[in-house]
Amino acid sequence: MFSRYFKRKARKQSVSVAVFADSVTLAFETEQEWITDEVVVSSSADWGSAIHSLFEKHQLTGSAVRVVLGHGLYQSMLIEKPELPREEYPTALPFLVKDLVNESPLDLVADGFPAPLKDRLQVFVTNRKQVELLIKACSDAGCEVQSVSAEEVVWGQLAEPSRSQLILHRRHHSNLQLTAFKRQEICFQRQLRGFPIPLLDEQKVGDQGAALQLDSLALELQRSLDFLSSQLREAPITQLLVSCDDDNDSVLADELTERLNVSVTALKPAHPGLVSNNARIAYAALLTPEDAGINFYSDVLRPQTRLMTLQNVVLSWVAIVVVMASIAGWYQWQNYLVQEQLAADQQRLASKKAELDRAKAALVRHIPSPLKVELAGNLEQHLAAKQASLRAIEMHDDSLKVGYAGMLKQLSAAASGDISISHIRVNGNKLDLEGLARSPDSVPAWLQAFRNYPFLSDKRFEQMALGRNKKNIVTFRLHAERRAVKEDQS
Repeated sequence: MFSRYFKRKARKQSVSVAVFADSVTLAFETEQEWITDEVVVSSSADWGSAIHSLFEKHQLTGSAVRVVLGHGLYQSMLIEKPELPREEYPTALPFLVKDLVNESPLDLVADGFPAPLKDRLQVFVTNRKQVELLIKACSDAGCEVQSVSAEEVVWGQLAEPSRSQLILHRRHHSNLQLTAFKRQEICFQRQLRGFPIPLLDEQKVGDQGAALQLDSLALELQRSLDFLSSQLREAPITQLLVSCDDDNDSVLADELTERLNVSVTALKPAHPGLVSNNARIAYAALLTPEDAGINFYSDVLRPQTRLMTLQNVVLSWVAIVVVMASIAGWYQWQNYLVQEQLAADQQRLASKKAELDRAKAALVRHIPSPLKVELAGNLEQHLAAKQASLRAIEMHDDSLKVGYAGMLKQLSAAASGDISISHIRVNGNKLDLEGLARSPDSVPAWLQAFRNYPFLSDKRFEQMALGRNKKNIVTFRLHAERRAVKEDQS
């Protein structure tokens, strides 16, 4: 059921089938050449088997088929142009021509187009069952019909698109047909009776009887040309094309050229394989654009896709049930997976909660009491005070334990006649001196003598100031090193 809606459209081989009362002709193009084949039939009942055998022989299953009905399998007529849109012609025309045919409108299929000569409608009518038979034959052969046209219409594809031309044509053992085209659109058709087959016996070209026969044919052609000249004033007929089976078209064209006032030319086949008119008609059908000419294969005959059938309804319900069951099963499976994941997550959550409880209990055991915290703070303050006392004690030198007698004694021993000490200040191991000197050089010389005395050798002075008093006597001041200053400098 679904394949009919979702099948992929592929490019199909285009073939043409020309159907006549006595034969069925096939034409199609390959990469190398044009292929034509023909099967003789005795009646329309043999059309199906002939089409099937041709398609099977050339392996054309799945092709797109254009069908052409030969002369005699349809009727053509001119009627007043109805005020109808083009797409309604296939439905309305069978009823508009019911008085011109002997069949019921329900048994007819029709199509048409505006006539080039007059403001009328050129209508073509054929039997409905006849077309349905051909459509079924192609369908049974595995092919799809695209269009069903008429012989006289497709002949226009062999005429030149830019001019008006008249074509004289005849199939084997048929009457002569005269068809005029204005820019490949049929504007006139006529059947010429009473002419022998062949028209021209090449062995009797100079015979008086053959000449009279050609004169008679030329007279009929000239009458048609005169009529068309009055109708096609803006685009008159300028050439006659000849395509007659059982005749030499070139010789016949030469004979008619001598008798007519227009150019007569043999219709040359576009490909060597198109030697008969049956093959040329089939070939011309493939050249016809899809929107040109006529098409008996209207929407009325096309197979309708009936969706609301019992089989389709049942299959649709079955498909819906299957889809819904699949969706329900999928959601159930997803729910099962989610439940499994949820159970695993809950188990991990319980484990983490147990670990958290144990950690909280351990934390409670390690938290000190406020009394212990206060006691620790007091101990820290007491310790800080002790450390401050130790640092203060460290500031005192060992010399405080033994006194300053030795240092003063050695300072007296180091006395110099050039130095007079007026002020001595001792603080621990620090010694500051102030006094008078005979000259500025006397102070450094006196300090050099300290190295000979143990108590004075380790004294260090960081500042020495020299000056003069009001009596112009040299004064000096020596200040010992300060530990704090040394530490700051470091």
